[in-house]
Amino acid sequence: MKTYEVNQTAGILLNANESPYPLPASIREEIKACIDSVAFHRYPEDSAKALCDAYANYSNIKSDQIMFGNGSDEMIGLLISIYIQRGKRVYTMQPDFSMYDYYTAMHEGIMIPYRCDAGAKFSVSDFIAYGKQNAVDLILFSNPNNPTGRCLSPSEIHQILDAFSDIPVIIDEAYGEFAQVSVVADTQKYDHLIVLRTLSKAFGIAALRCGCMITNAALMKRIRTYKVPYNVNSLTQMIAEILLSHHEIMEANVKQIIGQREQLYEALQAFTTSDFTLYPSHANFLYGITTRKRELLDALKQRHIQIRNYENNNAFRITIGTNDENALVKEAFAEVFPHKEVL
Repeated sequence: MKTYEVNQTAGILLNANESPYPLPASIREEIKACIDSVAFHRYPEDSAKALCDAYANYSNIKSDQIMFGNGSDEMIGLLISIYIQRGKRVYTMQPDFSMYDYYTAMHEGIMIPYRCDAGAKFSVSDFIAYGKQNAVDLILFSNPNNPTGRCLSPSEIHQILDAFSDIPVIIDEAYGEFAQVSVVADTQKYDHLIVLRTLSKAFGIAALRCGCMITNAALMKRIRTYKVPYNVNSLTQMIAEILLSHHEIMEANVKQIIGQREQLYEALQAFTTSDFTLYPSHANFLYGITTRKRELLDALKQRHIQIRNYENNNAFRITIGTNDENALVKEAFAEVFPHKEVL
């Protein structure tokens, strides 16, 4: 079983797909004002009902469709523990989020990866055929994909749902806000669809570990019987509720990050050569491949920039940062690929 690689926490952190924007002072003051209302000597409200109500209002769904957890990672682990035992098969993309492999291995399941390289055209029919050929028991993939930034359309996901109507299909929308594409509303139509969401990325509270799963009410009622008690602490519930009441702040940040993503992509495209390729993204990061990765990492390190380095291959991933941070990224690329003009 592979352990998850914990990211470094020193320097300019463009390695974990976190928001570059801290909570605004107005939100911090509101949080401070509410601290006295927290009953620290009591266990949290087990169902996180007020938080579910707030997220239901934000997502235009019903609160009985939602379960919150200690990050969406907990929800991934819970779902795999319910559906996967020794020899059961989890169908996913390759590459994709490594925690899927971690939890599947923990329960002695088998990963069935569908290879879909960045830049290659995705074929829904081929994906379905390969899953059928391997008699998979559960489908789980991120959309947008982590790390490539590829995003399937709702119609493509509907085809997958229709083809695999007898097994759970889990769509991890951790980066959904940046793609502005979601199948959350389809949880009412498909009784085997489960969607994962998080407040770590777009909402900028990675430190609090707050994520949720969404499905139809009947399936959620069954899943709730497996949830551990008090899994979301009282402070996290309170702060998440405050943020959801000010979701327009998150939406403004997302709009800015999307704009920065497109600008950085266009700028780095100027360096594309036979030994460096960058791929378009629908998330808050960019994914690339270069045979000169060591030189690039050194140039970034000189500027105290941490990015995600995928060992044993030429791939890397850069989180979209602030204007100043992105400017330093451009400088590093210009140093490694000096024959290209900086935009």
